[in-house]
Amino acid sequence: MTSRLTAVRVQPAFPDVAQVRSVIERAGPFWPLSRYAASPEELQALGNETATQFTPPWFRQDFAFGGSVHVDGAELILGNRAFADAARAIYGDDTVVTPTTVYVNVMGPTPFPFAPHLDVPAFRGFTRADHPIWLLKTMKSSGLFEAWRTKIATAVSWMYDGPGGDFHYWPDGPDGAAAVERPPFENVAVVADNEATFHGVAPLGRPGDRLPKGLDHTSRLVRGDGGWDVVHHDDVVAHYPDAVARITISWKADVVAVEEQSGEALDLDRVVDVFLADLRDRAVDVPRPADPHHDRDWVGALAAHYQDWAPQLAV
Repeated sequence: MTSRLTAVRVQPAFPDVAQVRSVIERAGPFWPLSRYAASPEELQALGNETATQFTPPWFRQDFAFGGSVHVDGAELILGNRAFADAARAIYGDDTVVTPTTVYVNVMGPTPFPFAPHLDVPAFRGFTRADHPIWLLKTMKSSGLFEAWRTKIATAVSWMYDGPGGDFHYWPDGPDGAAAVERPPFENVAVVADNEATFHGVAPLGRPGDRLPKGLDHTSRLVRGDGGWDVVHHDDVVAHYPDAVARITISWKADVVAVEEQSGEALDLDRVVDVFLADLRDRAVDVPRPADPHHDRDWVGALAAHYQDWAPQLAV
């Protein structure tokens, strides 16, 4: 393993890649990423109200969540020791690494990138289990809640040998140079703090590859003959041979230093108080929201003043 400040490259990622692929191919169905789409308030806060107008052929299934395995065989991924070792290399040998999550994305050819982005953060006592993603991401963008932010290590690995689909990430911050992993992906992974490290995917496939039309959150991806079938309204509208489909495996773990295990937790009132105090310091007058999850004026005010500026993906 070699280290780049905030990221660690791991090779080999898995002791037996064929075994992991077999677990993935037995799973399904995979659902469009738009199935995880935000509410209108969330899209407003993230500055992307048109995000759900088009559904690209990018599909996902959760294999493990909350430390529990939901797909047979996924313990091979959740319990990966190399990923846990890499997390300690980033955060320190005195940390406790607790794997929580595995999800797998399968992408068909697309002529546009998966834009550089940050993953959804979590804070002590304040997570996506009870609060909207837009609020969590805005809390991270603001920089006001770092004392409460849960450290999360993410390992990303891939199965794909075709054209395009390079993985770009910015271990030295969005103003630094991008690091790039390119296919063929030879059993490699990158472990980083993906809630603070921008990352994205270059366009995938060859010029002229067709996109299936009319997909929505009810469409699904299932295993077909030597590849993957995109099914919409019970009709197979596209087939991606294995050589064409790009598989991404994401592993996440909570990372806690021994002295941080009993830290103060946040609640919604405290979060609102912190934002209001900072807005007052900025001479911004915003009334206290009655419903901080859905009040559109409140959401709009936070979106206007707390945004991450993502790097550009050079392709």
